[in-house]
Amino acid sequence: MAKDEKKGNEEEEVENSGPPIMKIVIVAVVLSMLLGGGLVGGTFFFVNKMNEEKMAEAAASAEGAEGEEAAPTMPPEYHSMDPKFIVSFNSGDNSRFMQFSVEVMTRDSDVIEKLEDHMPVIRSSLLMLFGSQQYEAMLTREGKEKLLEEVAVDINATLQKVLGSEEMVNAIEEAYFTSFIIQ
Repeated sequence: MAKDEKKGNEEEEVENSGPPIMKIVIVAVVLSMLLGGGLVGGTFFFVNKMNEEKMAEAAASAEGAEGEEAAPTMPPEYHSMDPKFIVSFNSGDNSRFMQFSVEVMTRDSDVIEKLEDHMPVIRSSLLMLFGSQQYEAMLTREGKEKLLEEVAVDINATLQKVLGSEEMVNAIEEAYFTSFIIQ
C-alpha cells in the first residue's frame, strides 16, 4: 500500500508540477486580446493622426492659395432680376431682338435687399451693357458665358458706385440665364 500511496503522490506531483491547460488557454486568450486591442488602437491612432494632418494641410492651402479666400460658408441665395430684359440689335440690314431672364447669386441677404432698393439704377446699367453686345457673339455659348460674367461685374460696380462702399466688390458671385430667346 505504501507503494500505491507513493504512486498516487507521484502522479499528483506530476500534475501539479506543470501549469494546468486551462491557465495556459486563459493567459493566451488575454494576451491575444491585449495584442489585438493594441494593434487596433495603434492603427486608429495613426489613421486619425494622418487625417488630421491632411485636414490641416488642406485648410492651410485653402487659406494661403495666392490670396484667394477660403470656401464660402454661407449658403447661396438667388434673386431674379424681373421683369425680363428685351434688347434690340442692329445686325446688318435686320433688326434683331434678345429676350432673357437673369438671376444672380450672392451669399449675403443684405445684398439682395440692396439690389431691390437700387433696381432702377442696376437695370439701366444692365440695359446699356446688353445693348452693346454683338448679335453674332450672342449666338455662341462663349459669348453668353462672357456676358454673364460681365453682368456680375456690372452689378457689383453699380452697387459700389451707388452705395460708395468698397465691400460691394464681390457682392454678386454669379449670374445665370433662366430663359434666353434671340431672333
